[in-house]
Amino acid sequence: MIHMEPSPTPLKRNASLTQRSQGIDPMHVQPQPGQLYHLSGPGRAGKSMRCVAEHWVSHALAGGELVHWVDGACRIDPARFIPVLEALGTNVESCLARLYLSRGFTLHQLDRQLERLADEIAITRSSMVVVDGVLAMHGDDAISSLESRLLLRRHIGFLRQLAHRWNVAVVVITGTARSPHTDPRCFAYIQRHAQNHLEGVWRGQRRNKRLHLHHQRSGLHGQWLPFFNDPQMRFLLPTQRLNPLEHGSTVSVLALRHPER
Repeated sequence: MIHMEPSPTPLKRNASLTQRSQGIDPMHVQPQPGQLYHLSGPGRAGKSMRCVAEHWVSHALAGGELVHWVDGACRIDPARFIPVLEALGTNVESCLARLYLSRGFTLHQLDRQLERLADEIAITRSSMVVVDGVLAMHGDDAISSLESRLLLRRHIGFLRQLAHRWNVAVVVITGTARSPHTDPRCFAYIQRHAQNHLEGVWRGQRRNKRLHLHHQRSGLHGQWLPFFNDPQMRFLLPTQRLNPLEHGSTVSVLALRHPER
């Protein structure tokens, strides 16, 4: 199981950031095993908070863990994991092979995927589950408000049971309660049943626009700057490769031969 406890020192091996007043260390507010973690932020279906979940997932994959990502917003792009995995010095291809992706194009497809998660986790023993855009399809005209609420209760029940039974860190991503695309009652229901909450807001304008995070349980807050190039907040690369190469490169050079004239 991936180590989820926040480190008391900013010099933890493979830590992503050093703690400074300028920003927040995402590893200090990371998901805990056995808990439901709610990420909410601006953008449709909480688009702005997706980078935070991707950062945590990349570290789990680099540590050899398996992760399930359920895409309820049709936004997943595995290429976004590559920069973090490369910075961690791990094998990108093998890491992405441990990422299990599923996508629901309708609310009922998402329902079936969440229902099957328990059986899948029993096989894969994954340490983390991310459900992106869990409320994205609840605004469908074909779904009544009553059916929407009933399905949400069912989904949160699946996820809470999954976290408790298999000691899995479960992360759900939504927009904010103020978003016109988010049902305030559905949002409030997730807030009540999640053990941890991380909220993001945009601050600044244009080029100075930054994502500011607030962790409600601990009170930690600060800017999201995982790759900020500043001497007071530098990205800490691991001291050694996570997957050192045991064999030489198998790439060979092909000689080019031009026809004689």
